[in-house]
Amino acid sequence: MELIHVEEQKEWLALNDEVQIGKLVYKIEDGFLIITHTEVEPYYRGNKIAEDLVLATIDQAQNQTLKIKPECSFAAIVFDRYPEHAELLAGN
Repeated sequence: MELIHVEEQKEWLALNDEVQIGKLVYKIEDGFLIITHTEVEPYYRGNKIAEDLVLATIDQAQNQTLKIKPECSFAAIVFDRYPEHAELLAGN
């Protein structure tokens, strides 16, 4: 599996042999990176692909010194699983 950042479309893609199997969509507003949607093809669910997409986006936000607003419920779950990234959440 490969993660690709498509910055001009504000997406992270998960590819398996060049076939898209997952996607995370975000927007940047007022200095915040807002994760709006994460999805993985049903066949590939349960393999931590969505989690990897969120973690890649967390790294991106950290590198760009942006706080994160997880509008996507799954992204919020990832922050619960990885409390070491809590300082990147908006409001912290």
